[in-house]
Amino acid sequence: MRHMTDSITVASLHELSPLQVHALYKLRVDIFVHEQQVPYAEIDDTDAAATTRHLLATDDSGAVLGVGRVYPSTIDGEEVLQFGRFAVTPAARGTGVARRIMEQALQLADAPSTPLPLYLTAQKPLTDYYGGYGFDVCGPQYDDEGVPHVPMIRR
Repeated sequence: MRHMTDSITVASLHELSPLQVHALYKLRVDIFVHEQQVPYAEIDDTDAAATTRHLLATDDSGAVLGVGRVYPSTIDGEEVLQFGRFAVTPAARGTGVARRIMEQALQLADAPSTPLPLYLTAQKPLTDYYGGYGFDVCGPQYDDEGVPHVPMIRR
């Protein structure tokens, strides 16, 4: 089934409607907690920070197909934007939704007013995927709730 992404919404949590917030959290729980079987609290204080931007990809009916978030962080003393909580519904995978979310995150990091490196922690099998967007491994592999991860950065 092919989905058409009508839009990518970029907003802080308080700018989203209650139904958008529900859909965002539901998708993350469905993917990270149920599909990937990582049993930890999916909602954190970073979500509600005024400087966090949530990325919601929706189809033309408004259904959320994918999500991500970008927020200011400091890694090894360097100011960066951090990208994470990146998830796409199983039905929307392979349709370009993930690419559109990633491109939006890159645009936020490359904003002329505040260009910053974009940092993420990638699940080990996805390092080549992120490498295709210009990310380089910037630290050793580590275990996060039983899932191997590597830190990556795009400068």
